[in-house]
Amino acid sequence: MTIKASSLLSLIAIWGAIVPAVTLQPEAWWSLIFAFLASGAVGISAMRRLGLSRLTAISGVWGGAAAAIASDPANAWMAIFAFLATGATVYSPMRRDAYLNGLGIAAAWASSGAMAARDNEAAWTSVFAFLTAGVLAGSRGNPLKGVVAILAWGAVAAIAIPAQDYYWLSPLAFVACILAFSGGGFAFPRRLEWDLFDRKGGHDDDDDRPQRTVNFRVGR
Repeated sequence: MTIKASSLLSLIAIWGAIVPAVTLQPEAWWSLIFAFLASGAVGISAMRRLGLSRLTAISGVWGGAAAAIASDPANAWMAIFAFLATGATVYSPMRRDAYLNGLGIAAAWASSGAMAARDNEAAWTSVFAFLTAGVLAGSRGNPLKGVVAILAWGAVAAIAIPAQDYYWLSPLAFVACILAFSGGGFAFPRRLEWDLFDRKGGHDDDDDRPQRTVNFRVGR
């Protein structure tokens, strides 16, 4: 068994973001607790491939949260939802090559973090950034949801940051991701993907396995 680079880089992304933020705002020290919990979520699966999609998402989650915390220690509670978003991303059926979904999660958190850094009254948008992470991570590899998330959250940030208002648009960005054509809405994973040991079949992800179907015939 070997530690996968994507898992190691995810840990570096978490701590590389939160430590400078807490250094600038020592009053936000307790956000380190949730960074530690997020590290545990990643560390449990350190021997399986998280892939570039999850690495991108986790980097965006903690980068956005850290930017807000570095601006104002009152935003430290965003680390709670950053931890939840990390867990939802790591233990999700999202494919390792779902790059647009990973970028969509990162975009949601980057937008939320930028708005909260500008105005701490916008910190509550991290709740919908977390929900967006759940939608995208739960959609396996539907790239359209990632594109919608990038465009919708980018538009919210472009409107809200200069005006320091209109933060109520963030729930609409979340809804847009749900309604992005086919694919389910918010979905917590049905089980944990431990994936610590090699499988005999050599598959790393359940979604890489061939699917078996059973056909039923009615009548003659």
